[in-house]
Amino acid sequence: MKRGLLIGIGAVVVVAGVLSIPVEAEPPPDTRVILEHTNKRYISPPCYEQANKTNNLAEADIRKAQELNYQPESSCTANSLAPIKQPIASVLAVNLGIKQSHWDW
Repeated sequence: MKRGLLIGIGAVVVVAGVLSIPVEAEPPPDTRVILEHTNKRYISPPCYEQANKTNNLAEADIRKAQELNYQPESSCTANSLAPIKQPIASVLAVNLGIKQSHWDW
C-alpha cells in the first residue's frame, strides 16, 4: 500500500516537472499578418497603427510572407512574432485548443 502510494506521488511529481519545463514556441505558420506590397514588408496586427505603410495592403499569414521573402516592417513586428519560452503544458494546451495562443490576434 505505502509503496504504491509513493510510486503514485513520484509519478505525479515527475509529470508535473516535465510539463513545467520551458520550451521555445514559435508563431504557427497560419499566424495572421498584413502584407505591405509596395515595400515588400509584413506587419503584425498589434503594430499596424504605428507602421509606416502605403495603401497597397493585403491580409495573409506568416507562411505567405516568408514565401514572398518579405521582411518585418519594424522591430515591433519582429518582436511581436519572435519565439517565446513557454512551459510544455502551455504549448500542449494551445495545441489542444484549451488555451489561446500568444499570437491569436
